[in-house]
Amino acid sequence: MDKKAKITAAISAAVINYIRTEEESIMMRQASLPPGLSASGGMQTVTLPVFNVWGLSGRQTMMQTRNLMQMKVFGRGR
Repeated sequence: MDKKAKITAAISAAVINYIRTEEESIMMRQASLPPGLSASGGMQTVTLPVFNVWGLSGRQTMMQTRNLMQMKVFGRGR
């Protein structure tokens, strides 16, 4: 390995180590908070996922049609 590659590897290892330590410290701080409080001291808001009913029913219909085709429920045009 040449000198430039060694320096680049050392820098990237140091940055990754720094990021990992910051993530661990944030996780430790959040774990020590009572449930429902954020790190800023306010209450956390919980966002619920939005379901697309039309998209879900369309996907179910496609899956059901493929299943029927695999079971050969549809006859060939005779």
